[in-house]
Amino acid sequence: MRKKLIIVAIIFLLIDCALITIKLNQPSRVKPIHKPKPNYKYSVFLTSDDGPLVGSRYLNQLILDYEVPITLFLVGRNIVADPKLEPMFKSYTENPYVILANHSYSHANNRYKRFYKNSQNVVSDFLLSESTLNITSHFARFPGRNIWILSDHLQKSDDSNALKAARKLHEKYGYKIFGWDYELRHNGRGKILKTAMEHYNNIKRMLKEGKTYTKNQIVVLMHDQMFTSEKTQKIVGKLILLLQDDNECKLKLLSEYKTE
Repeated sequence: MRKKLIIVAIIFLLIDCALITIKLNQPSRVKPIHKPKPNYKYSVFLTSDDGPLVGSRYLNQLILDYEVPITLFLVGRNIVADPKLEPMFKSYTENPYVILANHSYSHANNRYKRFYKNSQNVVSDFLLSESTLNITSHFARFPGRNIWILSDHLQKSDDSNALKAARKLHEKYGYKIFGWDYELRHNGRGKILKTAMEHYNNIKRMLKEGKTYTKNQIVVLMHDQMFTSEKTQKIVGKLILLLQDDNECKLKLLSEYKTE
């Protein structure tokens, strides 16, 4: 009898240890830091391109966990070419912390120079993405080109052909075209190249030195597919916490970007 009791006790002990191990190995949900910042100086706009992709699932969860505003520039053809991506797109549409924006239908077929030679085709490509994804924000980012057109006096481009198409999209259809000030670069496998603190310091330095498109505002570029990497997820999460904890910085959606 005593031997049986000892065996039962050992079994319960093993079960208890197993449950503790499972609990410890489960990813803990982040408790966001949302400090009141009545006197903040800088606006930080996190953006991500190319979704929906496989990495969008992880980015969407990160956004929910950190309750962080992010503007997502989407490619219309992705869900047409791969219906498995539709649930990821649906999760974006249900996410209360995001704005969905237009990153073209075809992503220029990754042949940028040829794509931008015909400005009307570029405009049609963006309009097709708008109707495919039901995008209502009228914010756009041109694939492969860092172009800005926010108003008649706020324009910048590194490609004259692309600028011509951007002007049509802006003047005829009311789009604001956003480029980026700073990119969270990654290697070909999605792993981010610098630490969260390095990115944070670079962002703060650019803001303090006035090296952004408009003063005291910085647009940060990411890509959805980065988030298949756990290292990237952790680094971006730490960066978000650093920015949330900074009294000078406030994270915002592009709908709050000041053009005056």
